[in-house]
Amino acid sequence: MMKRRNKLALYQNDKDKIHAFNMARASGGYAITDGGGRVPLSQLTSDDVEFVAGRWCVQVDFPYEISMIRDRELILSDRIPHTERIPFEYYRAYRFGENCFGPFLVPSPDVVVAKYETDDGVYWGYGATIEQARAFLGIKLFDQYMDLIHATACRGAKNNQKK
Repeated sequence: MMKRRNKLALYQNDKDKIHAFNMARASGGYAITDGGGRVPLSQLTSDDVEFVAGRWCVQVDFPYEISMIRDRELILSDRIPHTERIPFEYYRAYRFGENCFGPFLVPSPDVVVAKYETDDGVYWGYGATIEQARAFLGIKLFDQYMDLIHATACRGAKNNQKK
């Protein structure tokens, strides 16, 4: 799995970052850890650090898989059981933030994600509650299948007009 680039880092391409890292390493530079410690750059690789806010910062391990749910990056957690007879699946999800040491999770899952799979793909919605996530997903599905819904819903009206 490729390491995630810190969005706050000054160097957003490998060439510039590696050049700056090697220069700092050659001059005896060090990196700051999230606990406030200092580690010589000679003991690290360029993949271990990012240059943020004027200093090299050791990046923390972030073992979670990040999912793009419509326009948001979220970490899916456990599936929420439900008794409704609909083909949606619901999940709890975590938001996450980012500081100079890398991404971090918010303390508890505070987003609900709704998922619907079709032959055409997977559709997602999210919100603070199941109702919001379901409504958001319903709007997306209506936008996607509006012509089909309209043709089916109006079939009876067209037949009545012909009589």
